[in-house]
Amino acid sequence: MTLCKMAVSNIKSNFKNYWAYFLSSSFSVFVLYLFISITYNKNVQNTLGKMKSSMILLKIGLGLVILFSVFFIWYSNSFFIKARKKEFATYMLLGISKSQVAFLNFAENLMITLMSFLSGIILGIVFNKFFIMLLFELMRAKGTAEFQFSLKAFNSSFMVFAIIFFIISINGYLTISRSSLIDMFNAAKKIERGLKISILTLVMSVVSFIFMSFGYYLAIKKLGDNIILAPKVVLLIVIGTILFFTSITAVIINIMKKDEPYIFKGIRLIPISQIYQRYRGNVGSLSIITVTTTIALCALLFCFGGFNKSIENARNLCPFSVEYVSGNKNSDEIFNNALKEHKEVSVKDKAVINFVVVTANGPFYNNKSDISILNESKFNKVNAYEGINRKANLNDNECYYVAVDTMSGNPKGNINKKVSFKFGNKDYNLNITNSDTKNFIAIDHCREIIIVSDNVYNNIKRQAKSENFFNVTGYMLKNDFGAEKFTDKLQDDMPKEASLATFYEHYTSGMKIMGVLAFVGLFIGILFVMATGSIIYFKMSMEAKEDKKNFITLRKIGVSEHEIRKAVLIENLILFGVPFLLAALNTYAASFSISKLLELKIVKEYAIIMVAYLIIYSIYYFITVKDYMRVVKE
Repeated sequence: MTLCKMAVSNIKSNFKNYWAYFLSSSFSVFVLYLFISITYNKNVQNTLGKMKSSMILLKIGLGLVILFSVFFIWYSNSFFIKARKKEFATYMLLGISKSQVAFLNFAENLMITLMSFLSGIILGIVFNKFFIMLLFELMRAKGTAEFQFSLKAFNSSFMVFAIIFFIISINGYLTISRSSLIDMFNAAKKIERGLKISILTLVMSVVSFIFMSFGYYLAIKKLGDNIILAPKVVLLIVIGTILFFTSITAVIINIMKKDEPYIFKGIRLIPISQIYQRYRGNVGSLSIITVTTTIALCALLFCFGGFNKSIENARNLCPFSVEYVSGNKNSDEIFNNALKEHKEVSVKDKAVINFVVVTANGPFYNNKSDISILNESKFNKVNAYEGINRKANLNDNECYYVAVDTMSGNPKGNINKKVSFKFGNKDYNLNITNSDTKNFIAIDHCREIIIVSDNVYNNIKRQAKSENFFNVTGYMLKNDFGAEKFTDKLQDDMPKEASLATFYEHYTSGMKIMGVLAFVGLFIGILFVMATGSIIYFKMSMEAKEDKKNFITLRKIGVSEHEIRKAVLIENLILFGVPFLLAALNTYAASFSISKLLELKIVKEYAIIMVAYLIIYSIYYFITVKDYMRVVKE
């Protein structure tokens, strides 16, 4: 009981040393509870419907939260134990046994874990409805968000954090039981080994530069066109990043340390000497922080870049707002009746497209296949309706080939190839003068299409029979994004043989996937930045206690508090700034590949994500500086 009271007293008097750990642990519980409750929320499941991919994304996000929470809390707890070894040694000198000290550590961890768990659960319950609404908004879906408590999410979160607590308790017990009094008193001094620069360090610096440069080159120039290179690029940049901290940064610090005219100007000697002494102990953490931050930033960039790509994807899958196979008067009547009933939509343009289907030899397959033929005037008119910037201007011996993505390869490779077929009593041998893969009818109705001159088309049409025609009716609406109820009405009433395709349906399907992806990316990104910021905070807080005597000496020889604060600002700026800048540079190189993969400019998304990360890191930076100054001034 006395040890429990002692644990409570320690937490009360030293909570300022626990707040970052408590905050990050609480956020981990909050995100975990949130993901589990949303994944199994009936309204969310009903909104997602049969889209298993969206549910898989939520579960992947849940798995990442669990894995990172285990790693982060174990890593943070290791820092705490290391920082408190001297305190534990003092307890032992006062007559407390190792087992009692281990129990004291266990009791403190239990209290902090329970406080974190409860605060995280409370936050999860309070904000559950808000984040379900956010998910629906990101998915552009209408669903019911209710304020509720999920017992399943509570139980699952409790089990996960019980396991995490068990892991850190075992780690704490083993660390304390295996450490001698001398080891505990000298725990912090083991970090202070200073830098050692050798020929191997210089060689690794060159290797780091080569690896990162080649990785950046592949990411910027090659990866977007050849995704198979991705593992190679990731390996090069990860190894280059680790070597950067173990070699290049070490060489730079060593050069600065030995440059006397530079180091003795102002207060530069203090932060550079501090970093010089501590750097070897920080290499692993800085490397991990940079790599994980790069991964988080790239994931966010892809998620939000893809989110903005959804409209373009939907337009490519269904360029018309509404499209169906013609030939059934009942379909036209159903459309017009639905239009009269739903005044929120109106027709801007209408096109009836009459394809003639022939069997031809061409670049699409190794043998004969069916292709659809359309005249250039109708093709140009449809493109104008849909806002597609292309136009056919053909002679009678020429054609424009609109390829299907999955079959065509590089469409420009089809130029100057031939399309040959016989229709009626005439042979046609047409030269392909242009080719692309931009759909102008819905993917649901697509097949290989060639555009011919009006004269050739009319000749073919005159000899065609009714079974040779494939007719499609398409409408462009003035307000696509408000067509939900109108689209639902058409889907209920249209006969199956009409093969109804709508932009709104493709758009909402894409937004469900990308909305879930953006939602997962948002929380994983925030969790990563909070955890990495906390790790640097923990390290600097621990080192501040050991540096305290150095700053006492500096004050005694006349160094002012303002100069000490300036030195602390510089030291922390390097430790916070270098990982962020290198991660931002890595992400910038990756952004070229992501941009090519998405076929979308993502400069805006990159800038927004970098600014958001910078703001959060800056908050941690100033809090760390404030806490560091508080410790060294005590």
